[in-house]
Amino acid sequence: LQQAEFVFIAIDTPVNDLDEPQLESVLGAARQVGQFWDSGSILCVTSQVPVGTCESLAALVSQQKSGARCDVAYIPEFLRLGDAVNTFFHADRFVIGANAPEVTERVAQLYLPLGRPVLRIGLRSAEMTKHACNCFLATSISFINEIADLCDRVDADSLEVAQAMKLDRRIGPHAFLSPGLGFAGGTLGRDLCAVEELARQHHCSARLPEAVLSINRTRAGAVKQRLLDHFESLHGIRIGVLGITYKPGTSTLRRSVALELIADLAGEGAEVRAYDPLADWKGVHPLPKFSAAPDAYSLAEGCDALVLVTEWQGILDLDLCRLRSAMRRPVFLDTRNLFNPQEMSRAGFLYSGMGRGRVPAALAAS
Repeated sequence: LQQAEFVFIAIDTPVNDLDEPQLESVLGAARQVGQFWDSGSILCVTSQVPVGTCESLAALVSQQKSGARCDVAYIPEFLRLGDAVNTFFHADRFVIGANAPEVTERVAQLYLPLGRPVLRIGLRSAEMTKHACNCFLATSISFINEIADLCDRVDADSLEVAQAMKLDRRIGPHAFLSPGLGFAGGTLGRDLCAVEELARQHHCSARLPEAVLSINRTRAGAVKQRLLDHFESLHGIRIGVLGITYKPGTSTLRRSVALELIADLAGEGAEVRAYDPLADWKGVHPLPKFSAAPDAYSLAEGCDALVLVTEWQGILDLDLCRLRSAMRRPVFLDTRNLFNPQEMSRAGFLYSGMGRGRVPAALAAS
């Protein structure tokens, strides 16, 4: 480090059970860096941290060596788990935040060869940009989930509603408007909690982040309610859960909504099975009560209901008739709205998505 021009702190910022950021590991990294610091270096932070943290990290580095100067820049990362390399090389933009223009420009030179837009702004503005982006995305998710619940009641299709919304140039084709079980994993929740804490510290209102979090925390219960539309009680009902990772294309179970859902169903007395071809069980303790199946067809054997939580590559190649014939009863809840309702009904399923309205009785019976 003593001859490094740039030193990056890019480690993950853990969250607690309430999605509040835990900064101990990031602060510890700054202390370690400070032991070998060269005042000509620039500390570059990409870890997800609350506003004001970068200044604290620079101070920690300086404290480790008497008279050391630490210039700091914040580069919020907007990578997507499971698609990180692609989203880095094809980023919408890179945001470089620093209080000194010469620091901003030195860091910007690292990113200019990638050929993507580079925005140079203030240090705290860059930290707030990360909060604002994730809070906006989380708000979009909670919004469309509220609309989806209404669509189910009035027999409208929330996917058609979202399609129409995205054609509005003020909303746009890439808007986060996919009904489902909400956001998980801690990433979006971490920024919502950070904004709430900032609002408390500075005596500002934060009613919208509070509402977004409140809506999201009820989403796992939507599965139980939809299952109770088919069964008087879940006690003794055998339920298979398809996909339990935090999001498609990943192996992580960290803060997976599927684990919360499984615990909820098991608490109602249901017998829960699960299958996911990518799940990495290491480091997840305690696990809720369920049995793991070796494949989707074994999972479906004798089930009264299947619940799709997280898709994986190849899931649409499943033999739907074989899956249905393995089941005791044909209830299929698709929380990702992945399958076509008419095709599922023709395969013999009592299919329901999230916000898709009711499947016509004649079609469901065909």
